[in-house]
Amino acid sequence: MARSKEFDPERALNKAMHLFWRRGYENTSVAELLRAMGIAKQSLYDTFGDKRALYLKAMAHYGDQTNGAMEQMFDQSPSIKDGFAKLLYGLAAETREQHERGCLLLSANLQREVNDAVIAGFLRDNQNKVEAIFEKALLRARKQKELSMKQDPKALARFFVVTIQGMRAMARLNSDKHALGEVARVALAVFR
Repeated sequence: MARSKEFDPERALNKAMHLFWRRGYENTSVAELLRAMGIAKQSLYDTFGDKRALYLKAMAHYGDQTNGAMEQMFDQSPSIKDGFAKLLYGLAAETREQHERGCLLLSANLQREVNDAVIAGFLRDNQNKVEAIFEKALLRARKQKELSMKQDPKALARFFVVTIQGMRAMARLNSDKHALGEVARVALAVFR
């Protein structure tokens, strides 16, 4: 008879995600993960695989959370411009600690070995998902006359991804809310 898990795998994964997010892959030991997750070594391997497999699952968990939240935010925003304003100005308004922590996936991209095809592939797939979320929103903006018909939603989606990544990198280096707010204002000028 199989034993039931004595821990909540979703909760343990969330704790691992936050630890990787704060410390990065290389600076996080298996012992730290076990402590943070509140599980034994065998439970880690049985449920998540090795440290790298856990890292990939933690990044996927992070991507699912952030992408789901963005989709919901755009679906609930009265206008797409309001949605992007909430996203960009929200990033600018984060605390110094949040700015220093940055984005787990952007950090993973900058910290990975250049020839790590698995992580690169995962990050490309996630970027494509984010661009698709933005493009869908921008197509709605064009339909609602918030965006000129001359604007290319696909190119603008990529522009917003790059803008957010740049803001995240800038904020991590220097948590200047005013400067980040200026970037947000300029980016939002694409809307009517």
